[in-house]
Amino acid sequence: MKSLLIATLVATLSLTAHASERPAHFKGAEISSAQQALSVLQEQNSKLAALLAGELNPTSMTEIHQLTYTLENALAKLPAASDEIKEVLEEVHQGSETMDYQRVKDNGAYYLQLAKALLN
Repeated sequence: MKSLLIATLVATLSLTAHASERPAHFKGAEISSAQQALSVLQEQNSKLAALLAGELNPTSMTEIHQLTYTLENALAKLPAASDEIKEVLEEVHQGSETMDYQRVKDNGAYYLQLAKALLN
């Protein structure tokens, strides 16, 4: 079932990217507090780091795209989150929409550096 869902998402993202339209959007996890946001960032940043460490492909890009929604929600709950980290994460998000592997790799690595500083 999960494989079918991912395959459907990949197909949708690929077709949409080629049609110059935005792919279907996700909500991401709802974050209710700064404490929850910190916990979610640690967990989701680990997932993002693991995805970036591997070979990027349509499936991993779809997973990254989904992760960015939750990461954006978490950053919104943290007053200490700078505009810079939010902008870099948006670059990851947009790169994942267009299957721009290099954009995602470069900005993802930079986002993780900024997030590490934020969490310390």
